[in-house]
Amino acid sequence: MSNDVRARIVAPILIPVGILVVMAGFIGTVASLLLYSTNAGALTFAAVAAGGILFTVSLATSQERLDAPRRLAIAVAALLPFVAGGAVALGLVGDIAEEDRMINVPPLLFVPEDAPRLAAANSLEYCAPVDAATCDATATWEVLPSAEVETIAFVFENREAGVPHNIVITELEGTPDAPGAGTVLVESDIISGVADDYHVEDVLTWDDLPEQWYFFCRVHANMNGVGTVTAAG
Repeated sequence: MSNDVRARIVAPILIPVGILVVMAGFIGTVASLLLYSTNAGALTFAAVAAGGILFTVSLATSQERLDAPRRLAIAVAALLPFVAGGAVALGLVGDIAEEDRMINVPPLLFVPEDAPRLAAANSLEYCAPVDAATCDATATWEVLPSAEVETIAFVFENREAGVPHNIVITELEGTPDAPGAGTVLVESDIISGVADDYHVEDVLTWDDLPEQWYFFCRVHANMNGVGTVTAAG
């Protein structure tokens, strides 16, 4: 191969493309190993792989010349986490149930499609958004459980510009006609509007959510209501 070909093709084109291909392959391999392992397994793999990379870099840069044993140690430290992680991901080592693999784990945050969004358009009461401009005042919030996922996150919009609001969801004390706040189940941060699609960060399962619950704004206690888990149909 002539120097001209190297200068025109190999150096500016083939080498960068080769580097991108190797990077894509490495990232894809790591992602696959993490997705087809459990949460604990993925954390262990990441920690061991990071340790192996640090060891190989440290050993390689601290030696002027690497003899055969050191080269072998570098190869083992670099490859062992990936070999072990691959064996676990392929089911050759351990017995991981399919539902426990990261790729099959339900999302931590889920907003039921059929549940009305809750919003704050003023400091008097919550409202149920109809569209970008309309929000109907309401003191009720109905949600429909999903048969596909176990966890739920509540979402609300703060449509009142420059005014802070949040939402606190508690057990219902009293009755729906005379409700009160019980034990706090989840509570969002206090946010200033305008803010859309704010997720309450605490994760709650459908089994944790009572059939009826109480919700209110920590800043404006007069903003409150009763939520209900509804049945399909």
